[in-house]
Amino acid sequence: MARAQQARKDTAPQQKRAVLVTSEKGGVGKSVTARTLVEYLREGGTRVAAYDADGSVGGLVRVLGTRDDAGEVRDQQDPAVGVGYYNIRDAAQSHTLLNCLGTQEPLIVHDLAGGSLADLTRITDMGEGLDDLLTAVDENGYRLTVLHLISSEVAATQSVARWIELVGDRADHVAVRNTRWGKAESDFPFWHGYTDGDGQERGGKVRKRLLEELGGLEISLPALPAGTFAKVDADDLPFSTAASASRLTIVERSHVARYRRESAAAFEPLRSLLGL
Repeated sequence: MARAQQARKDTAPQQKRAVLVTSEKGGVGKSVTARTLVEYLREGGTRVAAYDADGSVGGLVRVLGTRDDAGEVRDQQDPAVGVGYYNIRDAAQSHTLLNCLGTQEPLIVHDLAGGSLADLTRITDMGEGLDDLLTAVDENGYRLTVLHLISSEVAATQSVARWIELVGDRADHVAVRNTRWGKAESDFPFWHGYTDGDGQERGGKVRKRLLEELGGLEISLPALPAGTFAKVDADDLPFSTAASASRLTIVERSHVARYRRESAAAFEPLRSLLGL
């Protein structure tokens, strides 16, 4: 019986996925994570409809958006090839987050702007939560996967707590530790928890809830050396292009190659949560 159940599970069609890369805290690496994820999936042959919720100035569309002959980002983008974009803070444009589900693309990734959770609550719930939005996602045959960016600051952990409060188990949750701030647990005190000078245990509760109560995952995103990333970012280079860009030194190209290899390994556990 167990084998038959497993066989049915293995052959059953995967549910469509809508992925939200998010944090209420700005500057934690949402766009870098989103563009790394989209590149990784597309290079592996997976069709991904990508959206940047920070409008035409967003980091995702700036790097992965299709360009015209003059090198300018095109106003009209095919999200499955380049990056569709909208302003999540604009009441009319924010509807794109839900309306794009009508395309029935099997995998959709949104790079959300920092602090946009309140904007999401106004799309269908009139600022009173996310229940109606989550119902609309379900009714269109999608399951949400929320990628929470974790930095060393308390605001990043508080963001996860707020999302869990509003979404709970109606989405799959993934904590993405951005190792730009370090690799040790002590570099993320509010996420992993710590003992203060008075011997009191502090932090760690949100992580425990995500991992133990909600069955979430935790991964660590590798970090590029700051100087190498600054050059790659300044030239709006996709990581796949940067790995062989002559404008970078041999050492810098090696940095990018290592980053791509390590990020691919970090994303592997997410495949089942992406409908793959």
